[in-house]
Amino acid sequence: MVSISLHNVCLDYPLYGAYDFSLKRRLLGHLIREPGETRIIRAIDNFTIEAEAGARIGLAGPNGSGKSTLLRLIAGVYPLSSGRVTVRGNVVPLLGLNAGVNLDFVAEDNIALLLRISGRKPIRSVIDDIWAFTELEPRMQRLPLRMFSSGMLMRVLFATATAFPADILLLDEWLSVVDEHFAEKAERRLQNLVSQAAIVIIASHDQQLLRRTCSSIITLDHGRIASTIAVEPPATLDLREKRA
Repeated sequence: MVSISLHNVCLDYPLYGAYDFSLKRRLLGHLIREPGETRIIRAIDNFTIEAEAGARIGLAGPNGSGKSTLLRLIAGVYPLSSGRVTVRGNVVPLLGLNAGVNLDFVAEDNIALLLRISGRKPIRSVIDDIWAFTELEPRMQRLPLRMFSSGMLMRVLFATATAFPADILLLDEWLSVVDEHFAEKAERRLQNLVSQAAIVIIASHDQQLLRRTCSSIITLDHGRIASTIAVEPPATLDLREKRA
């Protein structure tokens, strides 16, 4: 059964000499190691949540509140410092889509690499379908990604990341990663992914988006749960932002 369980989870970042900006430290920092200079930032603080199939959870809060960090912790990108995390189901994290990419590799090889990372076999027909979705010229498939514009790069990464359905979908400011011309097509594909996913967790500053989309909204403050509210379940999931 698809589920997510976090129990008393904490995530700490160590900072080494982060508050010493003296000229001496800048010049000799790698040679000087003073006792007690390591500082810790607690990004996620004693977080507990249970989510089962059908859950649509929104994460709210200002920058630095821990929304993106929490999504990355659930996705397995960051190791927890203490507590327990149990995730059952296939996870597709639409977070930093460029994770695992090598910009010096050609586009086709990067697609194959990302498919392997996600546990998929990079067969020819799958790669061709992904490339067709990008609407980029066929010749660009053999060019290194460092030659792509940011919009072209995100087309390739988005098309690859969303090529297969997921049990658990993690979204961080969802379609901010794709260019305007591509957004409508990407939106339809993302809507389809959301409708098929058993659990969806979305982090956003847009309260209207969260209320249209989610059945509950968790507000974070310095990595802790500040509040949790239930929202009337939407008749249909709507990830579209209001356009002027």
